Amino acid sequence: MPSSRLSDYELGDILGVGTVGTIYLARDKRSGRDVALKKLHPKVSQNTLIRARFKREMTILERLRHPNIVAYLDGGRCEDQSLFYCMEVVHGGTVDDLILAGGPLPWQAVVDVSRQICSALQFAHNHGIVHRDLKPSNLFLTRDGNVKLGDFGIARDLTAGDLTAGGITVGTHAYMAPEQITGDQNLSGKADLYALGCCMFEMLTARKVFLGENYAQLFDQHLKETPPSVRQFCDCPETLDQTILQLLEKSPEQRPFNARQVQAVMLETGRRFHADQGGTNEDPSQHQFEEGREALVERIETRLTPQTREVSGKRFAITLLVLALVVLALIAASTR
Repeated sequence: MPSSRLSDYELGDILGVGTVGTIYLARDKRSGRDVALKKLHPKVSQNTLIRARFKREMTILERLRHPNIVAYLDGGRCEDQSLFYCMEVVHGGTVDDLILAGGPLPWQAVVDVSRQICSALQFAHNHGIVHRDLKPSNLFLTRDGNVKLGDFGIARDLTAGDLTAGGITVGTHAYMAPEQITGDQNLSGKADLYALGCCMFEMLTARKVFLGENYAQLFDQHLKETPPSVRQFCDCPETLDQTILQLLEKSPEQRPFNARQVQAVMLETGRRFHADQGGTNEDPSQHQFEEGREALVERIETRLTPQTREVSGKRFAITLLVLALVVLALIAASTR
């Protein structure tokens, strides 16, 4: 249950704004620790359903302690009785940021990212949680290439009552499984596997699986159209292409059994590539993703570095201006 107060935190820059809440960079005054603080918008805080969803999100995150899931740290009430909670700060941006900044990711990096997502999904599914909104913008990255699944705002807890009325569609249109679109009450973790296929396709191609101009067209494509092969757009192992197509099957029963099965394929794909590059199998779990992780970290740093250079450039220009003014002042003083 919420226990802390918003006054325990010093709010800083806004990191993101959603339909029901704003995320701030904040500092815990008690510990001095930086956190990402998500605060429910006051205008919607009295909405019973939205408030219940926010509390459910807090409860779910508190339960899901995993290296590839954004860590819940604390939660409480504001002075106006709206809610907030705190998470770990992840500094590397999102997978969506990488795609927007630099286009498709190398397939080796996609394999590394995908096996990390699978680990998070399997853990969540084992605890009865279906994310329902898996997409690149909810895949957060540390600067050393660790993936953190976040935003459980519309997650379904299969161990508790569903907060969504029967037949109601929730999710992001471009990543929704057919059974999610139709509001199937028997929704399972297989819906997250479909979204995983959409994410893997997008990471490899920098485009969505389906390109409908509105939600009605997208829904129709997800329900009826055969997805394209990812190898039409990029060069990658055939096993990766086959895995994505299986993840994008219309029927949940035709998709992989669970996220662990997909993770096993990613592990084997990484092992084979590492062996082909002349690597040893003495400790494959340690080395088989080196190439993918290096490529991922390079992309993260490339995206972040221009911002640093821009700030440094502005500081340098200001310094030159100040020095020029000082020199002009000295020259003017010496001529008096």
